[in-house]
Amino acid sequence: MIPISVCIITKNEAENLEKCLSALKLYPFEIVVTDTGSNDSSKEIAEKYADKVLDFAWCDDFSAARNFCISNASHNMILSLDTDEFVTEIDSDSLEKLIAQNPTAVGRIELLNYFDTNSGRRAHISRVDRLFDRRHYTYRNRIHEYLHTLGNISYSTYEAPLTADHVGYLGSKEKLRDKSMRDINLLVKELDATPDNPYLHFQIGQSYLMMRDDQNACKYFAKALNYHPDPAEDYTRILIKNYGESLLSLGLTTEASSLLSYYSHYEDNADYLCLAGRIHLQLNQPLRALPEFIKAQAAPKKDSLDSATRTPAYYIGFIYELFGEIDIAKSHYLRCGDYTPALKRLEAIKN
Repeated sequence: MIPISVCIITKNEAENLEKCLSALKLYPFEIVVTDTGSNDSSKEIAEKYADKVLDFAWCDDFSAARNFCISNASHNMILSLDTDEFVTEIDSDSLEKLIAQNPTAVGRIELLNYFDTNSGRRAHISRVDRLFDRRHYTYRNRIHEYLHTLGNISYSTYEAPLTADHVGYLGSKEKLRDKSMRDINLLVKELDATPDNPYLHFQIGQSYLMMRDDQNACKYFAKALNYHPDPAEDYTRILIKNYGESLLSLGLTTEASSLLSYYSHYEDNADYLCLAGRIHLQLNQPLRALPEFIKAQAAPKKDSLDSATRTPAYYIGFIYELFGEIDIAKSHYLRCGDYTPALKRLEAIKN
């Protein structure tokens, strides 16, 4: 296999680091860990698994830390991971072919981002640019760093057959708040230089969302949209979905309905269709909502594991229950498995 160095920066995440590194030891990678000032057992754990363990004085700059780690790798092909990401699947043969076919492109790996909601644990699917040749790319940005090309090559990507679980959105309220406030403080510094950058406003909104602060999340999501982000960008689609769900949770249905204007951009996405259906339901338009949930079940694209299965099945059942079609409603609820809202409705129907 083409030699690959996995580069990881970490600080005080001993438990996650153990899981991350033990998963990587199943593959023939060089592992390079850079510690940015841990006072727990992170360095000792790194020494058990990593080929190189380095120290970097933290300077409020994730790109600087990542570039330092990458510069100390033995190989040019780099897989950049976070401590809270655990590789679960790699198609090694396909990966090697794709790297050889795309020597100056960036491989996009699949992340399953887990988070807890009132209806149970859910997972959001994302593709992130993480596999690259360090001779052609470097990291930029203090936070939510991105890859920047070196020389005269154009930025291009391919879908790398590598999947990882991401657990960074799980944890106690205190832990998530500390992490979010750290990110917000760094993002605000970035905004001082580029105040009209919609991506930065989006990321601040995401940080507030992680703290379950829908009101402040909506404030920054709205600012992001005011700068007209490109609907073709992945983050814009996530922005629309999260903004809509936060508005609905706050009871701001009229404001959420404005996001239906993006329908032509995302009508092939199950998550957006479920959002559109929920908006119509809140507007007391069940006959307009039902087709959206039905369409979501066959949508070719999705951003969360439930958006083409349990979520639309639940709402289809809910709408049929509204119409008094209890048997049909029950059949759809049963398709939801252990989905908490569906179990509650089945219990209510039974009684």
